[in-house]
Amino acid sequence: MGEGPDLPDSLVWDEDGGGGVRVLTIIRPGRMNAIGPTEARGLFTALARFRDDDSARVLVVTGAGTEAFCAGADLGAVAAMFDDDQPGEPLYELEPQPGSPIPAEGNIGPTRWTGIHKPIIAAVNGAAYAGGLEWACLAHLRIADQHASFGVTCRRWNVGLGDGGTQRLPRLIGLGRALDLIITGRVIGAPEAERIGLVNEVTRSGHSLPRALELARTIAELPQPALRTDLEATIRGFGRPLDEGLAVEAECFNRLLGGPEMLSGARSFLDREHPDRRSGSDPLYLPGKAWAFAERAHRGQPGRFGSGRFIDHPAAVAAIVSGYGDETAEAAAFLHDTVEKTDATAADIERAFGPEMRDLVVVLGQDPAIEDRSRRKADHRRRIATADPRARLVYTADRVAGIERLLARLEAGGDPADLEVERRLENWRADREMLAGLAVPPELLLRIDHGLGRMEAAIG
Repeated sequence: MGEGPDLPDSLVWDEDGGGGVRVLTIIRPGRMNAIGPTEARGLFTALARFRDDDSARVLVVTGAGTEAFCAGADLGAVAAMFDDDQPGEPLYELEPQPGSPIPAEGNIGPTRWTGIHKPIIAAVNGAAYAGGLEWACLAHLRIADQHASFGVTCRRWNVGLGDGGTQRLPRLIGLGRALDLIITGRVIGAPEAERIGLVNEVTRSGHSLPRALELARTIAELPQPALRTDLEATIRGFGRPLDEGLAVEAECFNRLLGGPEMLSGARSFLDREHPDRRSGSDPLYLPGKAWAFAERAHRGQPGRFGSGRFIDHPAAVAAIVSGYGDETAEAAAFLHDTVEKTDATAADIERAFGPEMRDLVVVLGQDPAIEDRSRRKADHRRRIATADPRARLVYTADRVAGIERLLARLEAGGDPADLEVERRLENWRADREMLAGLAVPPELLLRIDHGLGRMEAAIG
């Protein structure tokens, strides 16, 4: 870590071990990391370095301390532009200096640059006000501490947005919401910022930078050429008429087409060398890997009611679980029947997904060593009653999916005897009684109650 050449002490440039991630930290905690003339010049240098260094794949921008990400321009330096008696260096000279990018390319750094087509992540560790909000908007992704806040607070001092706020903010959150913040100058917290789309993710206080670095390292490991052309096409095409946007996309795509990186990627896909397809590699998307594993395990088996693929039921369970934002639970939903009802073993699950997923899948399955069906069901309920919330979520979703799928067949004219409706009703009633005392999503319990009521009515 260090300031690096040509950067002031108030800006720290960290190469994060040389893995393609760069970290830029504004260090003026006594001024809420506000940007003065020294920092503005240094930010041009830092962003140019990131832009021009092909080995630099992702940039994380953050502020020092816990109070502020950046409070925008140092208003003392702004005042010095107009008042000779104001101490300190002015933010910039009102008469543009030959060769200086300030203010034509940005007042507080290169905020009017639009040609950096490599990912920039803002780790918002506190207040992002005025120009600090504009710097956060310059980033492509924003990770915020829970205590972070955002606002066009310069509204109170009759200072306008001059570093992209009037243009980037509406593009991020829509015109109506942007006008609310721009006109009123009100400050919003991280939860509201996430709700309106200004922030991509909120972390516990103190964790925005570690999370941003984790995300940056994941992005840096991806093949870069197509990522950069897609990012460029998205940014340049946004807001244009569709035909113009498609032309931008074609230009960027054609620049990549036929290149060695794209050919290599296509060959890797055909050879099944993609990380999602290589045993032992961390998946890019855990539920996708789980679906592929379960589909192979269930392949060739009949559907639950004698038709369709057996994977259809786990897929229905996973669709319900996906609404709760837990990728591990969603993956477990795909896998929950594999050990019980296919040739896959707990050891297979552990090799592919690790011991946590193995334990989750085992607790979700019934014990085949118990021959009596009613005893096996009772044992299963006892284990679920003491399992963790993730297992209970999948178990409850499994009941919802089973009830609703059987009900659809019954209401379509299926024979209750052939479908064993009475036996299944008895089991599901017992399941529902067990779930009544557990912390599970109440809306899923309502779906179970509604489905059982309709089923009882259907068979008279």
